[in-house]
Amino acid sequence: MIMRDIATDPVPAVTAPPGRWRLSVAFVSQYFFPEQFSNNAIVEDLVQRGHDVTVITGIPNYGRETFFDGYSNRERRDEIWRGANVHRARSVARGKRKLQLLLNYLTFPVTGSWTALRKMRNRPDVIFASLLSPVFQALPAIILAWRHRVPLVYWVQDIWPESATHTLNLKTPLIVCPLGFISGWIMRRADLVLVQSAAFPPMITRFGVPAERIRVLPNTAPAMYRPLTPDQATDCGIPPAPGQFTVMFAGNIGESQNFDTILATAEALRERADLRWVILGNGRDFDRVKARVAELGLGDQFLLLGRHPEEIMPDFFAHADALLVSLKENDIFNLTVPYKVQCYMACGKPVLAALAGEGARVVTLSGGGVAVAPGNVEALKSAVLSLMVMQPEARAEMGRAARAFYDANYRRDVVYDQLDSWLTEAAHAGRKGPPINAAS
Repeated sequence: MIMRDIATDPVPAVTAPPGRWRLSVAFVSQYFFPEQFSNNAIVEDLVQRGHDVTVITGIPNYGRETFFDGYSNRERRDEIWRGANVHRARSVARGKRKLQLLLNYLTFPVTGSWTALRKMRNRPDVIFASLLSPVFQALPAIILAWRHRVPLVYWVQDIWPESATHTLNLKTPLIVCPLGFISGWIMRRADLVLVQSAAFPPMITRFGVPAERIRVLPNTAPAMYRPLTPDQATDCGIPPAPGQFTVMFAGNIGESQNFDTILATAEALRERADLRWVILGNGRDFDRVKARVAELGLGDQFLLLGRHPEEIMPDFFAHADALLVSLKENDIFNLTVPYKVQCYMACGKPVLAALAGEGARVVTLSGGGVAVAPGNVEALKSAVLSLMVMQPEARAEMGRAARAFYDANYRRDVVYDQLDSWLTEAAHAGRKGPPINAAS
């Protein structure tokens, strides 16, 4: 795995623009660099805007069975990453078994709360919690907000308790009902709830959260995601394939990504020597997928390249003819627009989406890709073939439509301007008088 330590990269000195608030922000999330989430870009942007950011997070190991190299419960617990102070709470690695994943879910709320209280002794202006699964990771943020009497803002990426009941296959009411109660209690603690999709608000208001306290903040893509030709891209080690059509997938490889459908589609197209599948990423299902590729005799069609830093993803994408995103059929997944969709669109490549619901709607509306029902092998096969027979200029036009839709709806500066405005609004509502940290 290629890895680059950018924790000590130089960060230009910045101050808040005149008339703007300079905030002290406590950023809480179980997931942070070197894990590849939009959390990283948000923190970097807040620092560049002149805000003082402290991150409370866990030991990185999302998408892996063990912790990332160089990190452990003893190593690199405190560091500075691109101008933000990062404090990591003790964690249990996710491992392979669901019991270990459950322990990972339950550890951070406790150790994260303890770390937050020890490291955040000074009162922040606002607390921002980025809530992927599990929802319990909000607890350190709730405790900090209570301790310092400051506003609490959530950004909800996954819907609970449904995300847990699906991932862990929980069905007994003795577990599901308490999870619903806890999820509702957590949602009601926030002063403002931001959600990643326009389909999310009803899933928040059902817990008694007033609609006026809910706003939509979609994912965006870091600035490095941009259209590149193979000649413009940095050499990332991907073998050249003249005359082959490349379908590329990037991201976590888990049960939710529905790789059985992808493998079945590849098997149905095994006679197409001009087609290859490039898989970037790792995850709990990686070993099984790798073994299954070998069992099916698809080794010549598949390149399983493992995890690479997010910074070089656009260089890989430059070699793709279509970028693949897939999720299983699920009522909750159908509400989301996966983060990789924005990243794919920003790179100006056709999006091949095996999705339903909001994600499929966005891809279809953009004109920048093809969406098929999740789990439908024949539909995915037909979509791949339709893209393969399309003239190169028609595919290029589809990629340009994807980028245009990204610019109109998900452009980084627009999304982060809105976030900055809402955090400032929340901080202002939480105190009286002139801005304490306002720029002169």
